[in-house]
Amino acid sequence: MASALPLLLDSPSFPVAELSALVLDQEVRAVAGVHCPADIRPSPGLRALALLACVPAGLIAERRTAAWLHGALGRLESPLQLCVRSAHRVNVTPSPERRVRQVVLTEGEIVDHGGVLATDAVRTAVDLLRWEPRFGLEQAACVATLLLSVSAAPGDARAGLGRNPHLPHKQRALRRLERLPGFGSPSVELSRR
Repeated sequence: MASALPLLLDSPSFPVAELSALVLDQEVRAVAGVHCPADIRPSPGLRALALLACVPAGLIAERRTAAWLHGALGRLESPLQLCVRSAHRVNVTPSPERRVRQVVLTEGEIVDHGGVLATDAVRTAVDLLRWEPRFGLEQAACVATLLLSVSAAPGDARAGLGRNPHLPHKQRALRRLERLPGFGSPSVELSRR
């Protein structure tokens, strides 16, 4: 009896030439450096499975990495954006493939997607509003997608920003939130940059 193929295929489990042929034939598609059958619908669980080997224990996917995990970004960007809770200590080997920072998170702001911890959709949106160096159409669409995916209103994002009186870049985030189409002032337009 033949064994079933794993859900995710990579070069150690499948010859590179055959994997490339499957990609060309559109039988599989790329998911974070590995491949899955083309008929499998992308989901946070599938993306988490693809990330599992890349995220060391104790670290939490945040910002753009979490946005990809939640399905608000179409492509996983490098380096991974990860964080560790300020109350925890984690020994992580430095790597150019990930950026790790220490943040204050509540238990309610963390979700578990099949063994990969990530900031929840609202916290991810708030962090993107605060930390993205540029905020154009792509970033606005990502934040709006995150908020709409959990039926969050602008007030939910404002509440997330208001939990800590000393939150860095809070005013920038509030200005950006006001500029989101459908979430703030309808007369303000976003730049394409």
